[in-house]
Amino acid sequence: MAVALPVVHDPVDRTREDPRPGDGGRGPGLPIDGGRGDGGGGGDDANERWSPGIYHVGMWATVTAVSTVFLTMAVVYIVRSQNPKFWKPLQLPGILWASTVILVASSATCEAYRRAVRRGSFTAHRIWLAATLSLGCVFLSTQLRAWAELNAEGVFVAANPHSFFLYFFTAVHAIHLVLGLMLLWYAFMRSVLPFWRDSNAVRRRELADAGTLYWHFLDGIWIGLFTLLLVRP
Repeated sequence: MAVALPVVHDPVDRTREDPRPGDGGRGPGLPIDGGRGDGGGGGDDANERWSPGIYHVGMWATVTAVSTVFLTMAVVYIVRSQNPKFWKPLQLPGILWASTVILVASSATCEAYRRAVRRGSFTAHRIWLAATLSLGCVFLSTQLRAWAELNAEGVFVAANPHSFFLYFFTAVHAIHLVLGLMLLWYAFMRSVLPFWRDSNAVRRRELADAGTLYWHFLDGIWIGLFTLLLVRP
């Protein structure tokens, strides 16, 4: 004789199926965020993608890598200059002195920008950042003028090893300077465009620190290269 057994139903965890009151209809199984609303705007997403200290770490890694490149270039230049075969020393264009002064001045304005960000002075940091960008562009124009003067004198890249290194040093440094200008331009846009303005004070300071570090680094690299070209023609 068949015996009817009672059907036992598994208990259902209603806390994982039903939305909790006040969570805006969140789906099953999703954790409740106790500190951030879903409608907080794009700033919360940007904060989630950014970790404090990431700009510093990334910039120091960049400086270390680029330092290796320029150090290698300097060593090759010194070793090659000791072999007088086909080595014809050149007279450096006088405008390179002016470009050096301009770059040092831009390093000073960049430091003023960093300190203004630290003080929380929006107007001052925009002015100093704009001045740094302007001086950086002027520096690049003086480098092009130096190349034009060399070409007018018949000194081309393949004229001799010394001319090659002069063009090579200035070109590689100019490329890295353009990258620095792009970084500073990004910071400038984040400070003047209302829809893109960064409301995170810590992130603003770290970006200013990273950009200024790279700019000072390029300043020092140029002084080192220019001195090397002067003392070991």
